[in-house]
Amino acid sequence: MKRLSIISALVLIAGLLATSAQVDLTSRKSAFKNPPRQFYPIPFWHINGEMTDEGIVQQMTDAKLKAKFNGVAVLPVAQTQPDFLSEAYFKKFGLILETAKKLDVNVILYDDTGFPSGTAGGQLEKRFPQDVRKTIEKSEVVRTGPSFWKSPVPAGKLMAAVAMNTETLERIDLRGSINEHQILNWRVPAGEWRIMFFTCNTATFWKSYFPVDYLDTTAVNNFMSLTYDKYAEQFSSYFGNTIQLTFFDDVGFLRTERTWTNAFNQKFREVNGFDPAVYYPALWYNIGPETEAARVAFFNTRSELMAEGYPKMVTKWTKKYGLKNTGHPPGNYAIQPVDMSGDIFKFYRYTDLPLADLIIEYGRGRDGFKLISSASDLYDRPITATEIYGALKEELVDSLMLYRALMEIQARGINFVIPHGMWYEPSKVSIPPLVSPFSKKLAPGLPTYSEYVARTCYLLQGGRRVSDIALLYPIASLQGGFYFDSPDNKRAGTWAYPEADYLKISNMLTNEIRRDFTFVHPEYLATDKYSVQKGQLHLNNNENFQDYKTIIIPGGKVISVEALRKIKLFYDAGGKVIATTLLPSLSAELGKDQEIVKLVAELFGANATKNPQVQTNNQGGKALFIPNPATKVLSEVLVGFAPDADVRFAENPAITSKLGVFSYLHKIHNGKDIYFFANSSDNEIDTEVLLRGKLNLENWNPHTGVVSRLAKVSYIRENGQTFTRCKLNLKGVQSTFWISR
Repeated sequence: MKRLSIISALVLIAGLLATSAQVDLTSRKSAFKNPPRQFYPIPFWHINGEMTDEGIVQQMTDAKLKAKFNGVAVLPVAQTQPDFLSEAYFKKFGLILETAKKLDVNVILYDDTGFPSGTAGGQLEKRFPQDVRKTIEKSEVVRTGPSFWKSPVPAGKLMAAVAMNTETLERIDLRGSINEHQILNWRVPAGEWRIMFFTCNTATFWKSYFPVDYLDTTAVNNFMSLTYDKYAEQFSSYFGNTIQLTFFDDVGFLRTERTWTNAFNQKFREVNGFDPAVYYPALWYNIGPETEAARVAFFNTRSELMAEGYPKMVTKWTKKYGLKNTGHPPGNYAIQPVDMSGDIFKFYRYTDLPLADLIIEYGRGRDGFKLISSASDLYDRPITATEIYGALKEELVDSLMLYRALMEIQARGINFVIPHGMWYEPSKVSIPPLVSPFSKKLAPGLPTYSEYVARTCYLLQGGRRVSDIALLYPIASLQGGFYFDSPDNKRAGTWAYPEADYLKISNMLTNEIRRDFTFVHPEYLATDKYSVQKGQLHLNNNENFQDYKTIIIPGGKVISVEALRKIKLFYDAGGKVIATTLLPSLSAELGKDQEIVKLVAELFGANATKNPQVQTNNQGGKALFIPNPATKVLSEVLVGFAPDADVRFAENPAITSKLGVFSYLHKIHNGKDIYFFANSSDNEIDTEVLLRGKLNLENWNPHTGVVSRLAKVSYIRENGQTFTRCKLNLKGVQSTFWISR
C-alpha cells in the first residue's frame, strides 16, 4: 500500500510538471507574439533644435504609438536648445522623463552632447583644464661621440629620457643626467646616438571641445561631476524605472593615437613589474629582439588604464544608482584595436551591455561584430547591444535595409537595439538616415519592424551560446606590430601587420563555411577562466559556458607563452589545433622567445613552415599549420578534425546577390535549443539542415509571431552521433527560429 502511494505521488508530480511546462510554453508563445516592452527598440533622439513642451509630448507619443518604440535615447547635439546642462535644459529633460513615465516607456541617459563622451559640452576644459586629453610626445636629436651634449628638458611631464645607439641599438637611461634645473648634461660615448625625450603633454587637436583624459580616474570623476551627478541631483527618482540605462559614445583613441596619461609609468610598473623608461623608443623604433614584447607591455598597459578609467568609473556610478550602462569605443570591430579601443575585451570588462555600432556603411565591420558578443560571452553578460544605421546613406536605407543589417548583427550575438535614429527637427538631419515617424519612406513599416526587433530580442537575450570553435584574438601580434607615426598608418583602426587574418577567418567561418565560433582572449585563456576537460576547452561561466573542440590560432608573430602552454595542454588532452598564415615565433613577454619556438615545434612539427603536416598524439589530438587558409582548405580541415558539427548544411548555400549573407546562431536557454537562421541576402535559401542531437522542433517566425510545427523532420546516425534532419526555406531578407519543445 505504501509502495502504491509513492508511485501515485510520483505520477501526480510528473503530471504537475508536464502541466507546468505546457503553461510555460504557452506563456512563452504568447510573449513571443506580443513581446514585453523592454525588448522593443529605443532609438537615439537627436535634439537638433529648440525643444518645446508640445514638441516633446507629441514626438514621444508618436514614437510609441506610430513606431512602437519603447522610448528614446535623448542625444543633445550642438544645435540643442536650451543649452546643454543649463537650468532650462534640465527643465525640458524633466518633461521628457515625465512624458515617458505617462507613456510607460524608457529614456536612455546619453551622457554628453554629441560625441565623443567626456567633454561635458565644453564645460570640462573650462572648469578642469588640467583633466583634458593627454598625448605622449617625442623630441630627439642625433649626435656623434665622443662629445658633450647639453639640452633643456622639453615642456610636459617627463616620462623617459633615453639615448639609443643607431647601429648597435644599445640604450641608456639618461634621467640620472638631468639636474634640478631640468637640464640634461651628458657625455656622448663613441658612435652615433639618438637622444630622445618622451613627455606627456596636453593634446593639441580635437573636433571642437577637448574630451577628458579617459585614462585618469580623477579626471573622469571630475567630468562626471559635471554631467552624471547633475542628472542624479535632479532626476534620481526616475532611476531604475523610467531611466534604466546610460550610454557613452566613442570613448577611445580615435584622432589621437598617441593618447597617454601622466600616471602611465606607475601603472606600467604595476602591470609589468619593471620600469618602462629604456623601452620607450620601441613606441617609435625597432630596438632589437625586445621590440615586440616592449610594445605589448606598453599597449597592454594603456588598455588596462582605459578599462580602469572611463568604463569602470561609469559602471561604478550606475551601480550606485541601480542602473545599467552601455556604450562603445570608436572602431570596436576594426582590425587594429591599438589606436581605437586598445583591446576590445579589456575595454568591455566592466560594461554591463557591451555594444557594437553598425555605422557609416552597410557591411562595414561585419567580420568584427563577434568581437563584442565574444566579450559578452567571456564576462557572462546576457545582453549585447547595438547602435545601428547611423550614417548609412539615406537613399540606401529602405525597410528591407532595416531588417538586412539587423539580422546580420543579431546572428553574431547582438540582442538589444538602439536605432540611429530620430531627430527633433526632421528636416535638418545631419547624420542620416531618419528612422522616425517623420520619415515618409520608413514610417509605415516601423511598427512591424519594432515587433520584429522585440520578438528576436525576446528569444536571443540570455542563455548560453553553442560554439565548437575558439578563434584566438591575436592581440599580442597586433600590439607588437604597431608603432607611432608610421607612414603606412593612413587611417585609425586599419593598419595592422600583413598576416593579420583573424577577421578574414571570422568571415570564412560565419559567412562561407558556416561554423559558429567564439573569439578567445589569450590572457584570459591562460587563466582558470578556461579549463581543459575531456579533450575540450571549457569556458567556465555560470550561464554562458561553452565547450570548444577546436582552437584556431590566426596568423601572427607574437603570442603569450602562458596562452600557448594552455593550447598545448588542450592538444595533449585530445584537442584540435589549427594555425593559419604565420606561425608565432616571438613571446609577448620579454626573454621567452625560445619557449615559443619550442612549443610551436611540439604542436605543428619542426618543419611546419616548409612542409606542414597533420600532427597527432595518443589522446586523439590533432594540429596543423595552414599557410594559405582559403575557404575550401579550412573547411576540409575542420571536417577532418571535428566532423560532428553542431549545425551543418547539406548543401551549403551560395550567396550571389550583391547585398547580404546567410548565417546562424545556436543558443540554449532554460533547457530549450534556440536556432536562429538569418538570410539577409536577396537569394532564396532552400537547404537541408543537420542539427546535432535528437530534437523535437517548432518554427517560430519573428516576422509574424506565428509558431508552427516543422515538417519533414527525420533522424540519422553518423559517427555514433544522432542528428536531426530538417528542411530550411527562407525567402530573401527573412529569418526564423527553430526551438526545441
